[in-house]
Amino acid sequence: MTRQSFKYMYMVAATALLASCHTASLATYDEHPENKQPVLERPAWPNYDLHDDRSFAAFSHIQTAPQGEGVRLIEDDGSVQTTRTTLYRCKDATYLCYDYHVPDYQDWWFFRQTSGSAIIDADTGDRYVVQGHEHFPLDQCFWIYGQKGETIRLVAKYPPLPLSVKRVQIYEASAEPRRWMSGTGSLSKVYNLDDLRPHPKKQEKEAKQKHPRIIR
Repeated sequence: MTRQSFKYMYMVAATALLASCHTASLATYDEHPENKQPVLERPAWPNYDLHDDRSFAAFSHIQTAPQGEGVRLIEDDGSVQTTRTTLYRCKDATYLCYDYHVPDYQDWWFFRQTSGSAIIDADTGDRYVVQGHEHFPLDQCFWIYGQKGETIRLVAKYPPLPLSVKRVQIYEASAEPRRWMSGTGSLSKVYNLDDLRPHPKKQEKEAKQKHPRIIR
């Protein structure tokens, strides 16, 4: 083998190695978000009625959210959601985590998760429709007890996103309104998908920046 041939083979091998490393970095996935089984305090009535809150199921011991994780999504109309959202891009499915703060003045609160919600590929328009919400019903209000002043986490499952999906919008479908619940849906602005994923190292860096050292 000539020196020139060896040099050519070395360049090809190096290029292949770099390409494989790049592909591996693109193919990284998140682990399933922690989401413990809550306690069902009472089931929903067989004749569940949206306008009768006594008919709602009730849960306690809900999964709490990691401190500082998630993004307050900005909607298409410029309004900012009060909840924080984190996207876990797992190999088998995609999980959207919604972190809600239960008010300090009330030890019970009710929520509703709506079918028809979707993650939208902002470049193709493809919709990945919600498959379910772990541990909780779809399209029924339910009570949360015993979480006063805490931030709870509700986890929605969606189909797995192809690695080609880079930019997304989060669509929350509308639902039937009731008192103090308009039922109006929402659509977020376009986000780079990776900006919605959990970034522990980034959060640690930001935390250090917020607590600078005092040097004398």
